[in-house]
Amino acid sequence: MLNTHLHRRTFLKSTAAGAALAALGSRAKAAALPAKADSVIFIWLPGGVAQADTWDSKPFTPFEPGMRGNHLLSTCPSIPTSVDGLHLGAGLEQMASVMHHGTVLRSLTNETKFGAVHLKAQYYMMTGHLFPVGLKAPSMGAAVARTLGPKRENMPPYIYIGRDIDTSDTEKQFISEFIGPGFYGVKYAPFMIPDPTRGLATLSAAAGMTVERIDRRLDYLKTLQGLAPEALRTAPEADNYMQIMQQARAMMDSPVKRAFDYQREESPATLAAYEPKIEPGELLNNKYYFGRRFGHGLLLARRLVEAGARFVQVEYQYGPFKGFDMHEDGQTRMVEMKKQIDSPIAQLIRDLATRGLLERTLVVVATEFGRTVANQPKAGVEPVGFAESQTGEELVIEDRKMYGLHGHFSSANSLLFFGGGFKPGLVYGRTADAHPMVPVEHAARLEDVHATIYQALGIPADTAYVTEGRPFYVTKDGKGRPIGALLR
Repeated sequence: MLNTHLHRRTFLKSTAAGAALAALGSRAKAAALPAKADSVIFIWLPGGVAQADTWDSKPFTPFEPGMRGNHLLSTCPSIPTSVDGLHLGAGLEQMASVMHHGTVLRSLTNETKFGAVHLKAQYYMMTGHLFPVGLKAPSMGAAVARTLGPKRENMPPYIYIGRDIDTSDTEKQFISEFIGPGFYGVKYAPFMIPDPTRGLATLSAAAGMTVERIDRRLDYLKTLQGLAPEALRTAPEADNYMQIMQQARAMMDSPVKRAFDYQREESPATLAAYEPKIEPGELLNNKYYFGRRFGHGLLLARRLVEAGARFVQVEYQYGPFKGFDMHEDGQTRMVEMKKQIDSPIAQLIRDLATRGLLERTLVVVATEFGRTVANQPKAGVEPVGFAESQTGEELVIEDRKMYGLHGHFSSANSLLFFGGGFKPGLVYGRTADAHPMVPVEHAARLEDVHATIYQALGIPADTAYVTEGRPFYVTKDGKGRPIGALLR
């Protein structure tokens, strides 16, 4: 495939765009940038993390029966961090100790108000495009995998940890779509690792099956392909299938397999640091618990990056009205969730720093939107976008189940970045100190945040791949503009 330079403006001005694309093939790539990072660990906390209880700490208001919603700014005190003047919400003491490595963006905002629809907001965060797009949009992980390729032989360029391989309903199918390769095709699909604590059986031969038998079967498959009609032999889909089969075989001898030996190779102290600090029996809902899967997923991600992984995404598996999706009991549930994420994330940052990996590894901590006070006794029943402008003055918080930031808030969101060329110890953006707590300084658009991540990796924001006769950019319309203040 021929690589060339095709910028958005040039394409739009060209009167022979169709002919040009036919000649160029499927890729239209802008000039590469100097990369500050070689790898990414994207920590995905879907559900809508309450920013005022975590990364954008606000004044604490203890619960009182009958208190008004406008008095509720945060359900926890703030705590100091290793950066002078930077505070986080209580319960994040371990993360507070590593914030001198971190960058906090407090002013991400969206013109689109997603209301109660988590999945559309998640789609937007993962792909940078609002659903529906008119085609299958690739995820950021797939875009990085296609543009930069594997960092090491026999190491998948895009690895996804923590999500079950499950398409049993339309919601799970939709999630699989927006974390996937989109129109790029299966070649750039994520290598899925649902639960690192259980290993991955596909990296080993099945019982009674030797490696020699597997190799003989692959040789037989190649022979059969050679006997197929020419149209089938030369079809891109057939070629991709054979490549995937060969890659799957190579994975059995790859660094990925050894990365799973962490429970034998890591010290007891390290393993303990990646463990959640709460057990399922201590939760309000003990049937929804992925703390150990999440913590061990971060440890595995670190080992995969050490072994040469390019893009690793680790999810605390999303469940509607569960985890960070708090519509009642927000204060209690936030305490529970912090006990599952605080120590593992902090330990990941410490490990990367002490191993000299943080300089070239970008760690991102993200969620789909922020939280505000609900304007109803139980969140989720208000009209789309209604909570975005509410002051909370009319809301009466009658009991502890109502005490929490239960409203969806697309107007303000916070993200964390560690390493990978981002400025350590920086806080960028500011939000209002009263509801609605919208950005009041340095409001940031998602396409610009994505462009900043891509720039750290040396990928121009107007990099595009052609589908249906037109370029599709890694940022919306190729217009993402890196936020220079975030980068060194």
